[in-house]
Amino acid sequence: MKLRKFAAALGMILFLLGAVCLPGAEAPAWAMVQDQSPDYSQAQNWLYLPKTTDQKVDVFWVYPTVYDGKATVAEVNDPQMRAGAEGTLAAQASVFAGQANLFAPLYRQANISVLSMEQAQKDRYLRAGLGDVQAAFDYYLQNLNQGRPFILAGHSQGSKLLTAFARKNLQRPDLQKKMVAAYLLGWSITKQDLAQYPFLHICRSAAQTGCIVTYNSVAAGYQKKAPTILPGAISVNPLSWTTDDKLVPASQNLGAVFFDDQGKSQTLSHFTSAQNKDGGLVVAPKDTKLLTQMSFGPGVYHCYDYSLFYENLKVNIAQRIKAYQGGAAK
Repeated sequence: MKLRKFAAALGMILFLLGAVCLPGAEAPAWAMVQDQSPDYSQAQNWLYLPKTTDQKVDVFWVYPTVYDGKATVAEVNDPQMRAGAEGTLAAQASVFAGQANLFAPLYRQANISVLSMEQAQKDRYLRAGLGDVQAAFDYYLQNLNQGRPFILAGHSQGSKLLTAFARKNLQRPDLQKKMVAAYLLGWSITKQDLAQYPFLHICRSAAQTGCIVTYNSVAAGYQKKAPTILPGAISVNPLSWTTDDKLVPASQNLGAVFFDDQGKSQTLSHFTSAQNKDGGLVVAPKDTKLLTQMSFGPGVYHCYDYSLFYENLKVNIAQRIKAYQGGAAK
C-alpha cells in the first residue's frame, strides 16, 4: 500500500479514542457484525503466514487501523482493508525481518460511525477486533508456534488491542516464560496499568526481556495534542531503552527509514534526538519536510513511530532475542 494512503488511514484510530477525524458516508443502518471470530485454521484469514519457520523466534503482528470503507465493521476479507494491512508489513513489520517468523492475523475493524451508536451496541462492535486477536493468538499458540518464544508487536490500534490482550493474558506463567518482549508503539501503557496489572513490566534496559516497549513520538510541547498519550503514560526512549528523562542526542540514532509510494526506502542516520518528557517521546527531526503525514495535526509524529527509530529497533530486537536465548533474567 502506498505510504501516503497508509498514513492517512491511520487517522481512523480515532474511533477508539473518542474523537472524530475522518469525514465519510455513514455506514448502512443494517450493517452488523457477527459475534464469532474468523476461523484461523483457514489461511485466508491471515494477513501473513511464513512459508518456513527458520528463525528461532516468532513475532505476532497486529496492524494499525487501515479500513476506511462504509461498513460498520470490515469483514476480514474486505479487499481495501487487506491492501492497507499489507502496506504495514513493509513500512513497519519489516523491522523484524530476518530475526523472527512473522504471523499476522486479519481482524475486523470498526468504522468511525460506531461512535454515534448507543453504548451497548458500540461496545459490541469495538470488541470484535479484540476477540479476533484473541482467537488468532490462541490458534497460533496451539497449532503454529511449535514451542518457540514470541514477540508481540503492533502500532496504534494494533497496539491498543495488544494492550488489552496483555492485560487479559500475560498473567499466565506459560506466556510470561515464552514472551521475549512486546513492542506496543503508538499507544500508552500507564502507571495505572502497572499498578492494576503487576504482571506487566516496562522495558527499562536494552537487554531486558518479558517486558513492553511503548512510546509516542511528538515535537516538544505537543504531548497533550497526541490522543494516544494517556494520563500517566510511560515512555521508553528507543535511543537508550530507558524510561528516564535524559536527552539522547541524534548521534545515537542509527537511522530513520522512510518508505516512498513505490515501497522503496531511504535511510538517514542521526535523524533525530529523543527524550522522554510528560508521557511522550520528544523528538527533533532534522528535516520535518519529510514528515508529511500528520493524522493528529502538526507536531504529532504518530505515523513515524517506527520510521524515526527503525535501525535502532532492528538492533534492539536482536539484543532482546540474544538476551532471551542466553537466559537473561526477566
